[in-house]
Amino acid sequence: MTIIFQVFCALFSGILSALAIPNEFFHFGSTFIAFAALAPLYMAVKDSKSYKRTALLFAIDALACHLLSSYWLANFKDFAIFTLGASAIGTACIEAMAACIFYFPFANNKTSIYIGKTRVQNESFRILHFAFVRVIYEWAKSTGFLAYPWGVLSMAAFDNDILLQSADIFGSYGLTFIMAFGGGALGEALLLLQKSTSKGAFFGQKGYFSLICNTKCFLLMLSFATCYGTYKLGEFTPVQKTINAVLVQQNADPWASADDTESIKISMELSEKGIQDFISQNQTTDLVVWSEAVLRYAFPHSIKRYNFYPQEESLFSFINRMKTPFIIGGPYVIDASKRKLANAALVFDKNSNFKGYYAKSHLVPFAEVIPGVEYAWVRNWMDRMVGFSNGWTAGNFYALFDFSANLQDENQTVRVIDMETDTQEQEKRTKVRTAIPICFEDAFPDICGPFHQAGAELFMNITDDSWSKTKSAEYQHFAVARFRAVEYRTSLVRSTNAGFTVVVDNKGRILQSLPLFESGYLTAKIPIYQWRNTVYSCFNNWFPHLILLLTAFAAFFKALEFRGPSLKALVQKELLKIEF
Repeated sequence: MTIIFQVFCALFSGILSALAIPNEFFHFGSTFIAFAALAPLYMAVKDSKSYKRTALLFAIDALACHLLSSYWLANFKDFAIFTLGASAIGTACIEAMAACIFYFPFANNKTSIYIGKTRVQNESFRILHFAFVRVIYEWAKSTGFLAYPWGVLSMAAFDNDILLQSADIFGSYGLTFIMAFGGGALGEALLLLQKSTSKGAFFGQKGYFSLICNTKCFLLMLSFATCYGTYKLGEFTPVQKTINAVLVQQNADPWASADDTESIKISMELSEKGIQDFISQNQTTDLVVWSEAVLRYAFPHSIKRYNFYPQEESLFSFINRMKTPFIIGGPYVIDASKRKLANAALVFDKNSNFKGYYAKSHLVPFAEVIPGVEYAWVRNWMDRMVGFSNGWTAGNFYALFDFSANLQDENQTVRVIDMETDTQEQEKRTKVRTAIPICFEDAFPDICGPFHQAGAELFMNITDDSWSKTKSAEYQHFAVARFRAVEYRTSLVRSTNAGFTVVVDNKGRILQSLPLFESGYLTAKIPIYQWRNTVYSCFNNWFPHLILLLTAFAAFFKALEFRGPSLKALVQKELLKIEF
């Protein structure tokens, strides 16, 4: 296979991956394309003869997918050099390193390795190894300070509720593994078909029986995911409580003006309409949620300001008149002397009293936080590059908020026993413990997992992705976040500036939503289910960790092939002494 054809295949694989996840052509992506997306890449790298070429081909795949699917990052103010350029280079480097892991077992052109006295054929496990490497790559790019969990194959399950259900066991990586395995098997079949055109006899070729075995394994895994998903979707999970919330989507560009007055006015108008809708249904509004960064002036110093602004009716006067708790995105001063501000969710009670905040802890690298900003030379360099040298300060604690809700069973009551007066009160109202991940924090199990373990019964995300100006960006964010609802079997609600404002149940199904880039409100009756642990919530990313362990184990034995027979014989001798 020529280098030109290999590059073409790698490039084509990146294009298919970009088409599989939500994009401007297929807003909900395509699961069908996802299963075939990596076939050209497998064809390109199967017979690659060097680390250098394999790394190049993997990097081309990563660059093509990233630039075609996340091109909207260039709309992030003046930070395109970092948000799009640096992320593209970083993604390509990570996949290039994954390429080295893929090539390592085949580096010396031997067809097998020995584990103890067992001879293992490399060829038989090439497709499995390919799927392993893909999971390692997506896990690596989705973890840590520079994490960017976009552009992953599992996002293609946007419109496939059945396959999504396995996330409560494997997280999103189970789907990635199946899709990559399917792509590898398809690539192997196409290569055999290509050889048969010149040599004849597709059946019985070298590698044919290995392909049949791998295809059976793929169909078995897909059948398990389908059966499990069908079972979980049909499983009855009773709604214990409901919370009536007005989700406001103001569709206002926060960068278009230096003041927040107009944005507040629009949000107030939409909020009142939503509350009136609940009143017309003889229901009480339990909560009003505005999106991220609606307010511009930092709390708690600006409390006096919002007692008087907007002038027609101040924010606090409005909240007090609505007699409803509010969640509003805005800045919070963590340390005034050092000018440390946090991107926060600000919470107010029904009497407009400021009750507390949650500060975003996972900040966007190089946009919200700049590594080394404490050094003068870093600040000077950033000022010259983009005219910006400061950012948000990460929060250092998790916060949960209890909001009033309604018991689903009207005949059920909660008995409140006052320990001071020894009296009992029958209540039909109860509380919902709510976590408020901000912006892209709903894309990270490392953020939502601790919320869940602390007792969160509801994920209430506030986001502003309006700067992207593309529908694909809005849907992609949701496609990543949606896994959290299934992983923790917890309702997920997103209240956004321009989209995707949506209510999702504990099976990842969309219950209510608003159109993108339109101002409006959602009167949402959010279901709350019994809190429980899942396999994923208990063991987190156990699946990619297991794959890493197995890959390291296989690499160790492969390394013995390079160290000579004496070391190999010694290890085999010691292994035979182990009693099972």
